Amino acid sequence: MSDLKNAQFFSTVPQIFFAGIIFVALSALIFWPLEELLEDQGAARPKFIDLAALWFFQSYGLWISAGIIYEIAYLIRQHLPSTWTQVVTHQPYWLQAVVALVLAEIWVYSLHRLAHKWEFLWKFHKVHHTLVDMTWSASSRQHPVDFLLIIVGANLPAMILGIDLRSIAAFIILERFYTVLLHSNLKLDWGWFSKVIASPRLHALHHDPKCRGNYAGILSLLDVLGRTYQPPNADSSESEAQ
Repeated sequence: MSDLKNAQFFSTVPQIFFAGIIFVALSALIFWPLEELLEDQGAARPKFIDLAALWFFQSYGLWISAGIIYEIAYLIRQHLPSTWTQVVTHQPYWLQAVVALVLAEIWVYSLHRLAHKWEFLWKFHKVHHTLVDMTWSASSRQHPVDFLLIIVGANLPAMILGIDLRSIAAFIILERFYTVLLHSNLKLDWGWFSKVIASPRLHALHHDPKCRGNYAGILSLLDVLGRTYQPPNADSSESEAQ
């Protein structure tokens, strides 16, 4: 049995390595040309350290997070009634996916807002805010603790509830690529719909040192509900955050 586990481990490691390479390559093929074509100043030249972070966090970073999530969820579910998860697993796949998304986004918004107010969390999160000039290649410029808190906390509730792993995987893939889009140097805005789904312009404003809002990941509706929404056309010195 141990030999089988060792074989699985050594076959998984290179697969994860190349999965990260593919993620970086796809991000470069999609967002780098768009920055070059749509922005007057063109795309910023990617830094090796940012590309390395993008590769690591989207490969082994996710792998490590998945292991932590699985172990914690397994321990917690031992103390939950079996009917709890049965009710969840019998729900339609699309509903499970929506619930997984909403639960994850509530965590991301809450943690992100707290990280800007609590010095202990800020010392980790401030690494990400060294990114002021937006570019796709620096979207994963993060402290490892900040990354783990975000990924583990965002996906743990869905695992505890027993939501279909396909729903969780679909959300992670969507969220990872959308995060690259949000940090790209593309001044895209969704108009009124930016109050529901975050746009690159909206998130770029968050990276302005004067901004005190726009903490949501994908669902900017949470900023609206939390009164921390700041529209892209507003003066960055003003904010609705309280």
